[in-house]
Amino acid sequence: MKVLIAEDQTPIINALEKIILDVLPDVEVTSSQTTMRAIRLIDKTRFDLVISDLDFQEGKRFSVVIAAKKKRIPCIIYSLYYNKSLTEKAKELMVAAYVCKLGKLDHISYAIKNFQSLDRFFCPVTKRKQKNTLSLPFKKVLLRKREEEVLKLIIRGSTQNEAAKILNITRGSVSSYMRDIIKKNEAPLPQIIRNYLEWNHPE
Repeated sequence: MKVLIAEDQTPIINALEKIILDVLPDVEVTSSQTTMRAIRLIDKTRFDLVISDLDFQEGKRFSVVIAAKKKRIPCIIYSLYYNKSLTEKAKELMVAAYVCKLGKLDHISYAIKNFQSLDRFFCPVTKRKQKNTLSLPFKKVLLRKREEEVLKLIIRGSTQNEAAKILNITRGSVSSYMRDIIKKNEAPLPQIIRNYLEWNHPE
């Protein structure tokens, strides 16, 4: 069995590889941190499963999922994004599963273990997040370039110290940017993140 992981964050790739090796027998795992390389791999290799993020360094997109569908390869989307427009697109593409990274590892483990029998499975977190935010107005988040860089790193799971190292700035600067983001948008951080994800989703 061959599995492709399309994901640009190394820690997440490592975590997925461990889960795959734990739940699937005799599996060969390949990973790609760019959409272009993932699509080339899908064109050249017959994979049994593709696990794809929606947010890559080069942009936000469904392109890997679409490439897998063209080859009739089951696909699991593993993403921070959970808004309605994305899950509807996922349904159109007939993904095996849509799992939110904010949920427990048990959810992605279940999807990987049972991918051959799943048809448009949505993890509990994705369903709950949609229900909780259905009636909320999604205001566009006001951000300067550096503020957006900081926010994106926080959304991806970086600590403020890690964000500071990546951006080559002080931790105090990161904290200052976060305070400015919250003050400017007049909302708590979780709401700002939800609004940002709603406005900045893949095409």
